[in-house]
Amino acid sequence: MAESTDEGAPIAKDAIDPALVRLSRPRPKIGVVTAAGLVFLCGYFGTEPERVTVADVNAGKVSSDKFVKLEATELVMSNAIRVSTNKAGLGLRVAPVRSTGEHLWVAMSGDGWEKPQLGAYAGRLRKLRVLPFAPSLAAYAKDHPRPVFATTQAVRTAFGTAKITSVTGDNVDIGDADRVAFDTVDPNTVIIVATFGDRLPSANVWATELGKAGIVIGTQHDPNDYTIRFDVAGDIATITSKLQAANLWAPARLEPMTHHYETTWAKLRGSSPAGFVVDGTTIPDPQIDLVGLYVSREIPSDAYALITDEHPEDYWYVLPITIALAAIGLVFAWALVRAVKRDLLPTRA
Repeated sequence: MAESTDEGAPIAKDAIDPALVRLSRPRPKIGVVTAAGLVFLCGYFGTEPERVTVADVNAGKVSSDKFVKLEATELVMSNAIRVSTNKAGLGLRVAPVRSTGEHLWVAMSGDGWEKPQLGAYAGRLRKLRVLPFAPSLAAYAKDHPRPVFATTQAVRTAFGTAKITSVTGDNVDIGDADRVAFDTVDPNTVIIVATFGDRLPSANVWATELGKAGIVIGTQHDPNDYTIRFDVAGDIATITSKLQAANLWAPARLEPMTHHYETTWAKLRGSSPAGFVVDGTTIPDPQIDLVGLYVSREIPSDAYALITDEHPEDYWYVLPITIALAAIGLVFAWALVRAVKRDLLPTRA
């Protein structure tokens, strides 16, 4: 029996309706959430650095090998160390970040002519111990004392603990052999820097005029071709008034007299409450601004380093990956627009 091809004709049992065979399957739909999520992911995995804080890195909340940007970063440049993996080139300057206990360092170009980075540093965050210059950096830090500055109150607190809190917020162990140095300003002595001219052509003429002005000269230093320096008794306000009254102010300027003291921690921590004792001289605490301590210390084994010379665009495979992500993002952005029109906007009559 021939099979009927007329539309509407009955279909025999166990036969397949030809009309159903020709039906096309509905096209898969991309929902709003799926499209929006993929657009977001394509934008997220770009080449922009992830903004992180120093506190997050120091607390171990940021994984290594990430491209990050540290905001509000202050470096302790007095403790910077220059390193290099070869003899050619300028190498890198590696400096610890303030208040991290040297658990976070920034490695930047060693070229002093480059534009400085202030406040924020972007680069690849890595464990310091895996870097090629880590051994030389650790050896230098261990063998060469670096300056730590602290207030007189912090120094006195450390007399009993041998652990000092620096002005950068770091806690540092002090040994008896560590050097200590500080400067003080002498309130009773001033330096006059006198300039030679037609009216005052020599050191003798200057000394005579200063004597007439009632200024007592303590020490007269050797002159150069243009100036001579005198150490005189008195404070800056008094000497200024005498110079102005004698019409000597214009060709002269004043500088404070400073005294430099050096000793060891073992000797300094035996000081009396009246002041710090150095070689038999007692210096009252109020005359000292900051105390410098030269301390050798090892870099923590879990320290991180931000390499400012390493950016994603420096790697060859980043460009094709970025192009692919951009293409995928555009496709799903188009799908997102269609999904919004289909699912969220009212259908026109």
